[in-house]
Amino acid sequence: MASPGTVRLLAALREGSLDEVRPILDIETGQVTYPDATEYLDGGDGQTFEVLETLAERDLLHREFQEKQYICPRCEAKGMQYTTACPSCESPQTIRTDRYRHSDCGYEGMREQFVGDDAIVCPNCDTELESLKHLESNAAHVCEDCDEVFETPKHRLRCRDCFYVSDPLQTIERVLYRYFLSEGGSHWVDEQLTARQSVAEAFEDRQLRTEIDTVVTDGAGEEVPVHVYARDDLLNDRVIAAIHERPDENDIAALTSLAADVGARATLVTTSGEIVGERAGSLLSDEDLTVLRLTNDDTLKREYEVVADERASNSFVGRLADIFKPQNG
Repeated sequence: MASPGTVRLLAALREGSLDEVRPILDIETGQVTYPDATEYLDGGDGQTFEVLETLAERDLLHREFQEKQYICPRCEAKGMQYTTACPSCESPQTIRTDRYRHSDCGYEGMREQFVGDDAIVCPNCDTELESLKHLESNAAHVCEDCDEVFETPKHRLRCRDCFYVSDPLQTIERVLYRYFLSEGGSHWVDEQLTARQSVAEAFEDRQLRTEIDTVVTDGAGEEVPVHVYARDDLLNDRVIAAIHERPDENDIAALTSLAADVGARATLVTTSGEIVGERAGSLLSDEDLTVLRLTNDDTLKREYEVVADERASNSFVGRLADIFKPQNG
């Protein structure tokens, strides 16, 4: 949740370098992107739309309706086009025209049935008319596949890729929003930035070379974004710090695994003072892991609570070894 990319995005909205996140629709392909947000996120954060929706569900972003997008139920291509279809054969090859009625004899027909080479004549009673204005008319549609004439066509959506024609209710509907930073999001990112800066300053006080919002290389050779990375190359001492509101078991496992790849100690900072997960206690027993919480006065303390799940209030208070214990080897 509190990935470096997510913090980067919300910080941009907080600082005003980004006013809002707006969907961009490619008219030709139907693809919808959020380039303003993607610019701040990292590849490992996942799909930009899903990140934005997660932040909105957490009330960190406020969303405002922009438009709707329809996805093909057959091939999942985005941006289906509206079309009309014949109610008899479902063909989209329909043409809007007019149906005419001669009030004197009651005959109804299409335009070409009244209009001849030299005159306008009712095909039923052979009455010659001065113009089509002397006939009653209403809208009609003609199907070029089955020749059916009808007043109201079916509403359909047609896929740009596989050309499948579908009832709108059978397609996948996606609502597209504009996103703005909420009051809660502003408070959240302030806490994240404060915690990140505090732990960075603590590393610097111990004469460690410290980088904020940087990357390290994992065991597979991939660059992984981290909140804070500090090192003393002479003493072969390295620390990776991750900041989360309520870190869970996955956050702990990811941090300790990455730290092991880099040959570093791990520091986990919780801005809420809580860690979530039934297995969290065993994961926190790693001697190379230190857990800190950000207090109300913006200081870091080695105290935290482990809760069994999201609904639990508290479980136990844990204390771990000093963050600056030198690393062996």
